[in-house]
Amino acid sequence: MRVALFAASRPHYRMAVGLARLAGAHAAWHSLILDALAPDVRRRLPVVPAGMTHCRLPAPSCRSAQATEEAVLACLRTEAVDALLVSGGGEAALAAAQAAERAGVLLVHLEAGQRPARDDARAVHATLDRQALLRCCLSGRQAAILEEEGIGEGVCVVGDALYDVFQEACAHLDPHAAARWGVAPQAFVLVGMDGTLQSAPSEAREACLRQLSRWGEAAGLEMLLLSDILSGPAASGTTGDMTALAPRLRLLPPLTPHDTLSLLCACRHVLTDSDSLQREALYAGKRAIIPHAALAGQLALPLTGGWHRVASACTAEELSALSEELARPCPHPGLPEGCGLALRRMLAAVMATLADRKDGLL
Repeated sequence: MRVALFAASRPHYRMAVGLARLAGAHAAWHSLILDALAPDVRRRLPVVPAGMTHCRLPAPSCRSAQATEEAVLACLRTEAVDALLVSGGGEAALAAAQAAERAGVLLVHLEAGQRPARDDARAVHATLDRQALLRCCLSGRQAAILEEEGIGEGVCVVGDALYDVFQEACAHLDPHAAARWGVAPQAFVLVGMDGTLQSAPSEAREACLRQLSRWGEAAGLEMLLLSDILSGPAASGTTGDMTALAPRLRLLPPLTPHDTLSLLCACRHVLTDSDSLQREALYAGKRAIIPHAALAGQLALPLTGGWHRVASACTAEELSALSEELARPCPHPGLPEGCGLALRRMLAAVMATLADRKDGLL
């Protein structure tokens, strides 16, 4: 079997490589990694293991959805692919799914059943779920959503593959990560807000950075900022001198996933609009503040009992109040259902579906 795994983000790339490595170890299929990552992001990620085909596509930001669809279609036809796996619900994933439909390739949707608050993102997720023959969900909550929408067939709850990847990475984390950036463990907040910053006009972006700096000053915490858009070419001339604009905020250079996870494990807590970082914070035992606009609700568990908190507005006053709440003891809610061996469950589900299709049962 020839199975292609499409990835347009760091977490999805890491999960795709993990699943492909597992499949290769079992000689289950020949894997093709189709990645649409920016070149500088790709350089900081693990190299695709030998024995797999790596198809590098131009990043979605550099091309239209139609061009992405055509590039994926060409790969699927050239490589005679049997199935395509897409994760999440971005526009690039939808373009890849359209290519699979045109090529007559079995579509598998990983992280199915998610319904973000934003209407456009919600529509993309729903379209992918309807097109897929196999829908792998993070939890029973997502499976129930699909059942309510009348697409409960071909659904399996596999758990969160990001947890598997996180577990594997833990053995290689740097215990001195905080010291490398001149901060003490537990004395800083790790901030990842690229979604919010990218969509904001220049003035609103600068106001947000000032608020983050004021929050750090009020809380007596350093603010370490993870950002591709502020450290890449798009940042030129948009924020001026960061030191003068937001003196408490320190912009980190581009980091590898291991460097990022090392800082995550060393921080006091997290402020992020990234769904993957919210999930990794839970797995690292860290509490997170989530901007209300970014609340997707993929995993309800971290919000139960107040482990993660939602900020109605990202002002210094609101964030300071929430950081005081996060400082109070709170029992860890535990791991979501199905965590651990999610990649193996995915592998088994895809193999069974491909076998059924080959036998004419699907």
